[in-house]
Amino acid sequence: MLKAAAASILTALVLVGAAWAHGLAAVRAHATLQPPCPQAKYGVDGTMGPVFCVVDNPVALHYYAPMGKHLFALGPNATPQQVIAAARADYSTEPILCEVYRLAAWREHWAFPDSAASAIGTVLHLPPGWCTEPTFKRRIDY
Repeated sequence: MLKAAAASILTALVLVGAAWAHGLAAVRAHATLQPPCPQAKYGVDGTMGPVFCVVDNPVALHYYAPMGKHLFALGPNATPQQVIAAARADYSTEPILCEVYRLAAWREHWAFPDSAASAIGTVLHLPPGWCTEPTFKRRIDY
């Protein structure tokens, strides 16, 4: 009977230790996958940042969602023509449209042969270089 009690206690300790280790690993994995973004800052021109951290900034997504309904509604398989039409529908100011476009392009990983930002600028008669394409760095897994 004493052996059975000792075995039960030992089993319970092993299970508690395993659960604690699993919980710690989950917390570490979450911290690694979703790093915190720096505190949001707002500009006088209506923009806010940072738009990107290692992942797209949830605060930026929430802030720009009402201003980019059409661009954010597009998925990863959007065509340049769909992006241009959505940008035209979402146009408010150049700085805001640029941030919305860049965030949507980053989020959906749009990679067109020709710059969609330049095409949007041409259609909306914006100055050359009004907005740059976001750059995507490939993740290297070791």
